[in-house]
Amino acid sequence: MLPEFEEEWGAGSIPIRRATEADLPAIYEIWYANEVGGDRNPPPRGSDMLLRHELGGAEIYVAALGDRVAGFAAAVVRDRVVFLSECFVGAPFQSRGVGRALVRRLLAPDGRVRCTLSSRDPRALSLYIRAGLRPRWPHFCLLADTARLADLPAGTAEVAVAGQGDADLVEWDAAIAGRRRPADHVYWRERVAAVPLWFVRAGQPIGYGYFQLRTPEDLWYPDGATIGPIGARNSADALECVLAAVRWARPRATTLRIGVPGPHLALAPLLGAGFQITYVEMFVSSADRPFVDAACYIPASSTLF
Repeated sequence: MLPEFEEEWGAGSIPIRRATEADLPAIYEIWYANEVGGDRNPPPRGSDMLLRHELGGAEIYVAALGDRVAGFAAAVVRDRVVFLSECFVGAPFQSRGVGRALVRRLLAPDGRVRCTLSSRDPRALSLYIRAGLRPRWPHFCLLADTARLADLPAGTAEVAVAGQGDADLVEWDAAIAGRRRPADHVYWRERVAAVPLWFVRAGQPIGYGYFQLRTPEDLWYPDGATIGPIGARNSADALECVLAAVRWARPRATTLRIGVPGPHLALAPLLGAGFQITYVEMFVSSADRPFVDAACYIPASSTLF
């Protein structure tokens, strides 16, 4: 730890406060450094639109001494679900209890469901498990070059573009994703140019979803498209919806990203068609019964689960 922090903080006294607009540049720099991970040829810095969305519609706290930010964490709170979307600590302050202090503040046990997608770093998993969250399922981040994708199995679901702000789609999402989040629907439509979709069989909807034309949190493929969220009422229909979404999205993008929970039936056929695993996370939750069925749901991203 830097000497001035050691002197001010002392042993175990780490000041945590709510983030402000003025903290965003420092927060972004910490996020960027953790994302590129010391790569010798890092991609250029991108947009901070997701952090701004979280600042306005979620909870962001920083560990700071004056205007010097050592780390930050963000929690997206929707109904009674608290999802820790990010927790990063600057390199000079790691292994000093900063992450633990931030997690303690944002994931304090208060009767709500507390959860996150943990990195594969054993230190992160240990931190969340000690905070009362237990591993539930692995989450696979997939990426594909659409020109190299093999044909997917034929299905019975068709894709129909929904109206912007379709109230029924928002209600489907609330029921299947386990919490109401109208602000996130606005973010998807207005900030990442997401196309709302219905998946239909015999004229009746069996699922809903979004096709995000931009992926600002992916520094290497910021203009790549993302599929998600996608939800259905049973696992068989969920598989049909994902396969239909990929078939529909393939001619509309050069790169596709999708995050797939381990229990979801779409994982094997997507890998068989040529999607590559780029990262594996672990969904951890304080609830014995998760608020969402992982066999029926594809998240929007690892940060807006």
